Amino acid sequence: MIPTHWPGTLEVVWRSLLASVRSYGVLAMQQVLNEVGQIAQRLAGVIWQVLQFIWNWSFGQVVKMFQMPFNNLSLWKQLLFVLVVGALAYFLYKIAKDLLKAVQSVLGAIVGLISALIAMLPQIVWAGLIAFGGAWAITNLNPMWVPIALR
Repeated sequence: MIPTHWPGTLEVVWRSLLASVRSYGVLAMQQVLNEVGQIAQRLAGVIWQVLQFIWNWSFGQVVKMFQMPFNNLSLWKQLLFVLVVGALAYFLYKIAKDLLKAVQSVLGAIVGLISALIAMLPQIVWAGLIAFGGAWAITNLNPMWVPIALR
């Protein structure tokens, strides 16, 4: 039942998930969700560290390339340098274009979320008004027409 390709830490988490579901039933569902959230946080942390490493390494290589003394290079190396700078310019353009598209997607998602939240406001206000009215009626009303057995 436990996937054999999982590393030790994930296997321990998987075993604890199964044990908690078997032993606690409904209360275990909250623990399962908490543990799934922790796994997602760890995974996001690992992905972020890999992205940071790749970004720092790549940026370091680009900086190192531009620190080379262009005037002291032979003609074929200068041509290669110009070719590499052209390729870098192309890829930096693609990166900027993709980053702009990603930012637009994120902003669109944020606008969609805000729109959905604003659209829910009337329902939220109604729920609050109903709860307020119900609580007020329960604490303040004592009508005489209600039979004594129900008071």
